[in-house]
Amino acid sequence: MWDNADVAKRFAERPPDHRLVALLTGDGEYAQVRQEWAPGPRPKVLDVGCAGGRNTVWLATNDADVLAFDASSAMVAETKARLTEVVGQAGAEQRVRNGYLDDLSEYPTGGFDLVVALGALQNAQTDAEWQRALSETARVLRPGGLVLVANFAPDSAPAGTPLTRVPGSEDVWAGFESPSRYMTLPSADRLDAQFGQHGLLPALPTQRVRVETARGHRVTINALYRKEP
Repeated sequence: MWDNADVAKRFAERPPDHRLVALLTGDGEYAQVRQEWAPGPRPKVLDVGCAGGRNTVWLATNDADVLAFDASSAMVAETKARLTEVVGQAGAEQRVRNGYLDDLSEYPTGGFDLVVALGALQNAQTDAEWQRALSETARVLRPGGLVLVANFAPDSAPAGTPLTRVPGSEDVWAGFESPSRYMTLPSADRLDAQFGQHGLLPALPTQRVRVETARGHRVTINALYRKEP
């Protein structure tokens, strides 16, 4: 599915994430956070799991110095194509790459003001992979930097059937849209605690959002964490 060009286009055509827009513009509850964050006139941003580039392109259009990666070649190609209209072909080639969430070794320590991780970290297949991803996210953020997170919750049931915890794991669950799909889905409290273990503390209260589906429901945990000095 993820390497399907039509799926990549559908992801690309979605509007940018409203929380990201509010953060960059300092709107509403994000006003104080934006002021304290103080990223300067051109924030350095890493878009983890950029999908079709809806957020990458919006960031570039709004003067962010953005880099992006995705594990899907189709998503990378779509993001590059759309980003080319903003930064040119050479710029898009330099800024968008294939990569995976638990290996950010090509990115510098403390090099980013913001990491965008929307529906991305949850794709970790094991607890160890998840912990590596959190560690790498914390590493590439500067002190005071932010990570914007959206992660499905374990009480989601998009097909009406409860998910099943993978035996021997802490937070890996099976059955989200497919019996063979493994995802790391901590509860909201556990999400805060696990990010906190890596020096990333809530900049705003973490929230749960439930959306009904045709046969069940999805629950998304929305969080914004700040890296402690």
